[in-house]
Amino acid sequence: MSVSRRAIWFGAFAAMAGPALAAGGGSQQAPATRQERLTSAESYLPMPTLSAGVLQRQSTQGTLVVDMGLDIPDEELRRRARLNQPRIRDALRTALATYANTYYRDRSAPDPAALSRLMQQAVDRVLGASGARLLLANIIYQRRQA
Repeated sequence: MSVSRRAIWFGAFAAMAGPALAAGGGSQQAPATRQERLTSAESYLPMPTLSAGVLQRQSTQGTLVVDMGLDIPDEELRRRARLNQPRIRDALRTALATYANTYYRDRSAPDPAALSRLMQQAVDRVLGASGARLLLANIIYQRRQA
């Protein structure tokens, strides 16, 4: 009887210790999201991936997809940005749509300077102050298949 109790205790201990050992002893865990893998800086505020259709000549030519985040060193401004994230996302979507339909031309490379200028102005307008810096991670143009 005592052997089976030991086996049960050992099995229970192994079951609890297995996930902890697999996670590297519990000291570090893998990031939960793709955005968290970009940086571990406290001042970084990740934004969701945004996309906008490129409309030219009365039809959709493709889609612009942008990955980004905000670097906000000022703690009070970062708190305000977290509280206003829905408004910031809306302003960024509007800026991306404006760029995609006004400035971008099909079959050309996207202009990161023009796009970031429009998006930076949108963020500053929502926050009411400068101090949040837009950081672009990816700009992808996907052409529509004919």
